[in-house]
Amino acid sequence: MLSKISCERWMLGLSSQPKRVVRVHCLNMEITISHLLHVEQELLLGRLKSVPAGYHLDYCCMEGTRKSLLNDIIGWVNNKSAQGGVLERNTFWLYGLPGIGKTALAHSICARLHDQEQLAGAFFCRRDDKDLSEPRNILPTLINKLAGIFPPFRNIVAKRLSNDPNLTPETMRDFLFLDFIRSVPRHPKHTLVFVIDALDECGDTQTRPGILKTLTNAATQAPWLKIIVTSRPEADIQRFFSSLTHPLHVQRDLEKDGEAGADLRTFARSQFDLVASKWYLSSPWPDDSIFNEVISRSSGLFIFIKTLILALKECEDHPDESLRAAMQDSAGTGLKPLYGLYSSILKAQKVPRNSEFQRVIGVLLTAYRSLCDETIAELAGVRPDTVKKWMDDLGSLLYRDVKDHGGLRVRHLSISEFFVSNHCDHQVKLDDAHVQLGVACLKTMMRLLRFNICELEDSRLPNADVKDLESRIRQNIPDPLQYSCVYWSNHLCFTSNNGNQHVMGILAEFFEGLYPIFWIEVLSIMGIVPIGAPSLRRAVSYVKVSTAPGPRKTLTFCRIPVQRFLRGLRMFVVSSSHPIPPSLLVPHTPIFRPDRSYPHSPLYRPSSAHILRWPSRCKKGNCYHGQSCHWNGLDTLHLSVASVFPPMGATSSVGPPTRPS
Repeated sequence: MLSKISCERWMLGLSSQPKRVVRVHCLNMEITISHLLHVEQELLLGRLKSVPAGYHLDYCCMEGTRKSLLNDIIGWVNNKSAQGGVLERNTFWLYGLPGIGKTALAHSICARLHDQEQLAGAFFCRRDDKDLSEPRNILPTLINKLAGIFPPFRNIVAKRLSNDPNLTPETMRDFLFLDFIRSVPRHPKHTLVFVIDALDECGDTQTRPGILKTLTNAATQAPWLKIIVTSRPEADIQRFFSSLTHPLHVQRDLEKDGEAGADLRTFARSQFDLVASKWYLSSPWPDDSIFNEVISRSSGLFIFIKTLILALKECEDHPDESLRAAMQDSAGTGLKPLYGLYSSILKAQKVPRNSEFQRVIGVLLTAYRSLCDETIAELAGVRPDTVKKWMDDLGSLLYRDVKDHGGLRVRHLSISEFFVSNHCDHQVKLDDAHVQLGVACLKTMMRLLRFNICELEDSRLPNADVKDLESRIRQNIPDPLQYSCVYWSNHLCFTSNNGNQHVMGILAEFFEGLYPIFWIEVLSIMGIVPIGAPSLRRAVSYVKVSTAPGPRKTLTFCRIPVQRFLRGLRMFVVSSSHPIPPSLLVPHTPIFRPDRSYPHSPLYRPSSAHILRWPSRCKKGNCYHGQSCHWNGLDTLHLSVASVFPPMGATSSVGPPTRPS
């Protein structure tokens, strides 16, 4: 930005110029200052870490459906509602059973509001997406969206971010959002609306009420702001809206929508016409009796029709036979017909009822991010070609997300719930699936982790100075290993320790060697070292409450090294001065270097060298084979123990390590 003195000198220089030239220069200066200010604000807003969570035109309701409901909602937004006494209510809650069309309706609402320049922002929650299922991401994303369309609000937020450099999504309290709203100096010319879809798929019963309270309070204090929320009628959400002291909201049960039945029939007929066209069947297909039976079995759920049509499009038999088989298994009320439809699809595709398929589905359901076929196969211990065949056969239930590198996802949350329910012959028990995946992660790390995994020539270079680091990561750290290094403890400690001796044995094997050092190296190369300490804390807590028979030996090999390693890791994370942690190799890892700022860490004392000098069990890949004596890999380097653990206060550094010839 220009200083006051430089501006004054510049203006004095212009005083001798013709007036027209002066006006042009002043105008150019105003444009430049405005542009610089906007760029500065954009950089500040970038600290909010907004996530892509907007609407999509392809996911809107079918043209000609939901007309009356959409008109009611838009009328409510513009204070033209036909319902008496709702004009002052600034929150609209739409709820209904899974698959009834809430998300499609939310996309349509966003599209209508966007056309009218009234969409302040949207957030579409998803249980199977780590960003869209995190409650902490909702407010920063909405703030960022509103700041992008409303300059007075953007100025307020940018000023606060400029004055508080420590303000991030992780440190931002909910009341700050209310402060921003209250501080707006003037109202926008139109009512603005935030849309939050599938709130039940974000957070848990403890976090969702807090989000709702913040949003409804903001709408109450700002007459120009309205909130639309869609969700299932979960108990915590129902309890929140019932607890409001004043009638501050409108709520609508989509199951009781008078026009939903006609909209469902319109949607179903258009979808069946696509199947008839593919198979050259006479239209209308199927005949009215079967069509009416399908509508009855759907129980008003659009997802029932959509899934059925996807299955019919992919069937190898004649669609008449496939439709008849689907109808036989989809009797009942509520969600039973939907679950029956899912079961009929599994039967039609002849999916095997074995442990391999259960492990694959277990990885798919419990993974904290979408995984490709090869990664699922690796972590489930199944052949990749088998996994690809199963996933292709179940295209009506699963899909590959091209926006997420082809990662596999379920088409609807109800499909995940079906696989863990008693209605599924391939039922997955989530607790067991998490433990199995955690063990698979540990085994993957023990198999693939190695010294200097990215083959760097100099371990002292910061990540930013390694020009081809990204390509080295892709080449040397495959996706199964990346996932395992990040999430192993989340899966392993998902449930309380039930005394699984096999799990304790795997943990002991992992921590008694150099695997933790190689693991930290991978985290450092990927730039995510700070997640190491929480991972280890979870592991320590898990081991402490072990009820496994004879845990004394396991605790000796596992808990004590973990606790010591955790203390050293915490010191490294806290004391690291690099914006991006340097690439770590064993002899140069700062965990094992003296740091005068933290003289009390046991890993900085000379006696700590004995931790890595304990005799190795000589597991393959954990030490250098062929030596007469194995010392957990340290004998594989042309370095003495003293060079790895220099005395306290030493300032000399050693060169990059080399393998023995």
